[in-house]
Amino acid sequence: MKIYDMLIMCLRNLWRRKGRTLLTVIGVVIGSCAVIVMISLGLGMSQAMDNMMETWGDLTAVTIYNGGGGGMYYADGGMSTQSSDKDKPKLNDEALAMLSSIDHVSYIIPKMEVPAEMVTVVSGKNDRYKLTWANIVGVDLLILDKMKYTAEQGEMPTAKNKDSALVFGSEIAYQFMDTKKHGSAAFTYKQQLPDGSWSKPFIETVGGTIKIAINNSKKQNEDGSYQYGGKGYEYKFTGTTVLQQDPLWETPNSLLIDIEAAKKIISDYNRLNNVKNAGNPEYSQVKLSVDSINNVEAVHKAVEELGFNAVSMAKERNEMQGQLGVIQMVLGGLAAISLLVAAISITNTMIMSIYERTKEIGIMKVLGCFIGNIRIIFLMEAGLIGLLGGIIGTIISFIISAVMNSLGSSGLSDMFGIYTEGGGQVSIIPVWLVLLALVFSTVIGLISGFYPANRAVRISALEAIRNE
Repeated sequence: MKIYDMLIMCLRNLWRRKGRTLLTVIGVVIGSCAVIVMISLGLGMSQAMDNMMETWGDLTAVTIYNGGGGGMYYADGGMSTQSSDKDKPKLNDEALAMLSSIDHVSYIIPKMEVPAEMVTVVSGKNDRYKLTWANIVGVDLLILDKMKYTAEQGEMPTAKNKDSALVFGSEIAYQFMDTKKHGSAAFTYKQQLPDGSWSKPFIETVGGTIKIAINNSKKQNEDGSYQYGGKGYEYKFTGTTVLQQDPLWETPNSLLIDIEAAKKIISDYNRLNNVKNAGNPEYSQVKLSVDSINNVEAVHKAVEELGFNAVSMAKERNEMQGQLGVIQMVLGGLAAISLLVAAISITNTMIMSIYERTKEIGIMKVLGCFIGNIRIIFLMEAGLIGLLGGIIGTIISFIISAVMNSLGSSGLSDMFGIYTEGGGQVSIIPVWLVLLALVFSTVIGLISGFYPANRAVRISALEAIRNE
């Protein structure tokens, strides 16, 4: 018997008993719909968790902090940032070479901080604008886009101007003081207008030419500030960019310069102030970008094995994923109960069908139909019931998912512990879940029909023909 003939026979038999078939299909629809919706809720929770954690930090980053060595020294003792832990490796160029050899590391972003006490930052004619405080950070200015920073004003540095370029944080303008004015008036150059715009572009007002001068810690002014400058100890930079506010508040009060310039400033400070045993400047922080969130934990462990102090979101994410896994197991268990009921319903339907078609089975055997073909016919009927229920259940699941997503911000998300700020979805149904549901419902049908099909082929042909 050809497959086509068996398929037509299956469809005819299902249609002939359409009432019973419909009721059985409804059971599969409920089961498959429950599976899809429950898993989609779990996926929605997972995405909501990742979205929330992204506001805490980059999920694919491992951040290493300087835990040893002695790259920065001040001249007056007691102000040294040198760690007393001599066993910790230094965060220098040799360390970068070791870190870059770790598997799954896409690229490395080293940072070098220049302590505010080391320098004085001024701008404008006759040093009119003076920076009261700033976090000066040396980075590779050409990879600011990889660090997910965007420009609010100006343009990002290029290879041609990176050596002399200076990038302002979004709030650094508040730290500049007009030395020709007094009180609050000294900070009026960045007035916000009622429409939300700024009175003048910051780069045009203060950010043209910026001078970073090294402080002489042995010479102080009457106001207690250190004298600065001196031949060979002043550096001019051109303000090129004002960054937009980053979500992690890493850059608002920072001045970003080329990392080689930062190294030179620290070395020159040590030389000007006769700092002994200063050594080469070390990186204050190194961020490793990992190729996949699933590899963050492995990279984190590899970094710690090298002796560095590392921080990542891997541990927190794993703990939250563990809690989420328990919830998903509960949701999956509820869906499995529905499928179990559907499987029992399919088995019952097929057994009843065998009782009603005993004579038909006997005739097929007498006519020489292969036993395997008889088994396939009943298995095919059970599989079609499962497939049809899976298709209808998938369609209904998309409808339910759309309704839940539309209501997600009005209390439904709180019911399941899902927070959807920023347009997150409560329910997510990817393509693989649809395919999984269809395959699973079909397999459930085949498994449920296996016992009835074997029972059908064991029926004696003569007894089946005599059966009325």
